[in-house]
Amino acid sequence: MAPMPFRLPRRAAALTTALVAVLGVAACAQSTGPAYDPSAPIPDGVPAGTVITVADQQSILKTMLTASGEAAKLGFPVKFADFAGGPAILESFRADATQVAIVADVPPIHAQIARFPSPIIKAWQLERGGVSTVARPGVTLRSPADLRGRKIGYAEGTAHQAMVLRLLRTAGLTKHDVQLVPLQLTEVGEALGAGQIDIAPLMEPISTKYRLAHPDAQVLPDATSQAAQSGLMFLYSPRSALADPARAAALKKLSAAVDRARAWVDADKNRWIDTYYAGALKIPAAVGRLAYEGQGSWRSIPLDRALVARQQDTIDTLAAFGEIPGGRISADGSVDFRFATAPTT
Repeated sequence: MAPMPFRLPRRAAALTTALVAVLGVAACAQSTGPAYDPSAPIPDGVPAGTVITVADQQSILKTMLTASGEAAKLGFPVKFADFAGGPAILESFRADATQVAIVADVPPIHAQIARFPSPIIKAWQLERGGVSTVARPGVTLRSPADLRGRKIGYAEGTAHQAMVLRLLRTAGLTKHDVQLVPLQLTEVGEALGAGQIDIAPLMEPISTKYRLAHPDAQVLPDATSQAAQSGLMFLYSPRSALADPARAAALKKLSAAVDRARAWVDADKNRWIDTYYAGALKIPAAVGRLAYEGQGSWRSIPLDRALVARQQDTIDTLAAFGEIPGGRISADGSVDFRFATAPTT
């Protein structure tokens, strides 16, 4: 039986609720304030008292912004809260606990499906996808055709979901030819190592750590996995934050700061490996080097109709596999074009 599309795992919801309580934010806060108008000009100045809370993943934005010095230049406070995957981030958006997040291609679509549109305000193209398709030891995995009959673990509402579906499409398979096992993002690697699933997409640095721990495990050729990924990385924000002129102004400055911080990262990968992988994540530098190479550099790309079309392609893939309740939806409105002119220097 196919899994219910885009279900928020119970434990993820509980963890998010706990975080919101800690932050002391009322869940109804997002329902007040001005209406979202994508044509309204964004002020240049950020009023005193404006605070932005970032939904981070694996502390990457916090480390980039602080280590590069960009956080100190913003002129307004930025707080960080770590999450694992789009579903938990969406719940933090709903509660107004966070106002912006770093994600791949599916979470903004997930938000739209959940009737909580959260437009993209910054986009990058990864040099490499950063996600590998890995099997447990003893399972053959040489091509997408080897997915047939296997238990495939993935995190719903994340880029891994679309990646699995693209691999199935490449092999001419349907969801009924495999057993899809929805898990939380943090559970996938453990489930694979425990033999509870046969195959799963793993992001960095989890993929590198798993492959080093299980050298006999087969991995889908990198080119095949990369072809199944869009390689897109986004900053996206809930409409409630973008409708607030003060927050929108802060988010415009923040998105430009993240772009500069990422350029700082890619200018000296050895410095970043020491700072982030060895320092923030506490993993050996040798593992961090492999993890960095698995993703590569980030290239800033325009917020334009071509990007909307790429998101529509992912939507259509999800819809073709019955993963969108009610069928196909439109990607129109998924990008806030006001941020297209945000300065990067």
